[in-house]
Amino acid sequence: MNMKKSKYLLLLFQLSFVLCLYAQQRGVSPLSSNPNSSLGAGNQQLTTNHTYAVVVGISDYQDRGIPDLRFADKDAEAFANFLRSSFGSNNGLANDRIKVLTNQEATAGNVAAALDGLIEKVKEGDRVIIYFSGHGDVERKTVSQPGFLLCWDAPSKVYMGGGTYSLAYLQEIVNTLSTVNLAKVIVISDACHAGKLAGSQIGGAQLTTANLAKQFSNEIKILACQPGEFSLEGEQWGGGRGCFSYHLLNGLAGQADINKDLMVTLGEIDRYLEDHVVKEVAPQSQVPMTTGNKIEKLVKLSGNWQAEFNNLKDSFNSNSGWGSNGMKNSWGLEDLDPQEQIVNGFNETLRAKYLAFTKAVRDKIFFEPKENCAETYFNELTSLKEFEPLQNLMKLKYVAALQDDAQQTLNKYMGAEIGEISLSFKTKVEKYKAFPKQLARAAELLGVNHYLYKDLKARQAYFEGFPFAYGGDYSKTSMDKALSYFHEALNWQADMPLALLGIQYCYGYFYLQADSAEVYAHKAMQAAPAWILPYIRMAEMYSDGLGQYEKAEEFIELAEKIDSGSAFLLEAKAAYYFYKKDYLEAELMLNKLISIQENPTCLPCSKDLLVQIYMATGRMVEAEKLAKKLVEEDPSHSTFYITLGKIYVYLGRRDEANKIFEKVAQLNALHSNQDAIYFYLMAFADSVEGQIDKSFSSLEKALKAGMDDYAWMQQDPDMELLRKQKDKWDAMMKKYFPEKQEKK
Repeated sequence: MNMKKSKYLLLLFQLSFVLCLYAQQRGVSPLSSNPNSSLGAGNQQLTTNHTYAVVVGISDYQDRGIPDLRFADKDAEAFANFLRSSFGSNNGLANDRIKVLTNQEATAGNVAAALDGLIEKVKEGDRVIIYFSGHGDVERKTVSQPGFLLCWDAPSKVYMGGGTYSLAYLQEIVNTLSTVNLAKVIVISDACHAGKLAGSQIGGAQLTTANLAKQFSNEIKILACQPGEFSLEGEQWGGGRGCFSYHLLNGLAGQADINKDLMVTLGEIDRYLEDHVVKEVAPQSQVPMTTGNKIEKLVKLSGNWQAEFNNLKDSFNSNSGWGSNGMKNSWGLEDLDPQEQIVNGFNETLRAKYLAFTKAVRDKIFFEPKENCAETYFNELTSLKEFEPLQNLMKLKYVAALQDDAQQTLNKYMGAEIGEISLSFKTKVEKYKAFPKQLARAAELLGVNHYLYKDLKARQAYFEGFPFAYGGDYSKTSMDKALSYFHEALNWQADMPLALLGIQYCYGYFYLQADSAEVYAHKAMQAAPAWILPYIRMAEMYSDGLGQYEKAEEFIELAEKIDSGSAFLLEAKAAYYFYKKDYLEAELMLNKLISIQENPTCLPCSKDLLVQIYMATGRMVEAEKLAKKLVEEDPSHSTFYITLGKIYVYLGRRDEANKIFEKVAQLNALHSNQDAIYFYLMAFADSVEGQIDKSFSSLEKALKAGMDDYAWMQQDPDMELLRKQKDKWDAMMKKYFPEKQEKK
């Protein structure tokens, strides 16, 4: 997330509950925002201003590293159903004015779309309720990172990659609603639950609460606890609810009306929650807090509210009550949003096209085939007058879907998911190739002034650079392009961790410029302190490319402090021992890694390293067997072919090796001449066979075809026999890299 917007410090979304119900005659009804309003018996109907609500509750997080909650989703459903209910009123809050997102529906894209949607709908004098129940956290304790609400698709260790909703962005939404739309905003947050999160050591959840508590403009906030405290949940409250949420609903339903004037004010809710929550969670400390005008009237009660409350009181403690009374709307993409019901009045052709649009969005058929993709339907339908009321909803749905796959991929990288990161170059490039266009279109639809615009453009640039850095090409042209795109990403988002890691990778693995690589590694570590990958990549660079084992060990130790059980860490340790030629320790480390993984097929790089250990220790039969198995399991992985080809070279099976190396060139040469890769491998094979002159001839063919990875050629073990022919080697390097040789 782009934290440059620190001026919007109001970390709102610790949403806990926000009251303001629709203006009605009986039961629970919202009052005028004017604290001096005179609202007695027989009072006239309140103003026709509307109330809108976005309600989010997440118990079951996608990333297993984020501890699940037990009842956050039920708390959200209970609150939403309370708003919808006809308790004391003929009409509750209509479904087209409330958006409920629970668990897997509450992705960062969907949350952003729901909150963005308020800006167009809300008018002067309206009320907005934003409710959030789930985890909140701070990754690093700085002014520029006020905190995040963790959406369903948040990564467990780092939040800068997305899957979260920044409190800075939330404040921007609230500020706009309060000062531009001139609406009254109520934020209710229960985001301070206990659990081992990335920011646990610095009190991330509590810092999020502290930031949420800061008061801006004229919004009201109701928070589950004070900074430094945790919010409790359990079966003793309503059969399975959060203590705060349970008593909040009771208080709003009338129990908090201390002076019996048929009004519930913010001050009364504050006192009611403190009296009940504090007592019931003891000896743990949990003191709910509110900010705003304490005489603000939140709810108007009818004269017979007590009887109606008594009739429903028992249902508060069961699954048939407000927590889950059949009123919940799934809000899935397969079902029409209540606001979309307008299409029922359209002719059959328009209805069919709209349903085709929603299906294309759901199935992520964005641009091809043109005759029935989301883009075609969107452009056609939004040009029609009939669809003017739905244009913003369509846009936000489309934008959320456009960025979803890229977000899932970013989460896997930020979570250091070894299965995803170890995919073959070809598989990753093919899988991610559509992301730049999707992200560019999402940014275009939102517009340059939208708070997510820079984030989307940063991600677009990152994925544009991805195939040049990680496509297996290893040419200067490719790496220069990668660096250009990664720097462009940083121009949009200065602390984007993956772009910083990409620059670190280019300097470390291609140019072998350790100092520059370290600079960007430390920037990535600063942006995402709980992210293990920058440390791992530095350890690999120092042990593999540079042979500086003490430096490699330093970064391994830093990685251990973050996650000593990481599969990537064990793999890095094995590589460290391998390049030190401690093959026994390396093999023990790899076998341990494979044995503890639930799905060892997700460890292709580890197994390839094991093949290389077999080769180094003369166990060629075992090496060939495992290498062939890896190729069979993933025919797109060029690394496995390289290893198998080398085995054939050492076994004297040159014809088979040549065919394998042809395949490597086909897989890796995405942006360059295949001959560059093929003849470079031929140079290796020729040298092993003792044909040094032929080997130099093959190397020259590779250089003529565009092989320009000068730094690696000076370190590559496969070129060791040629480098020993110092005069011939230097002469060839001077011929093709004169500027490099002059600096030596």
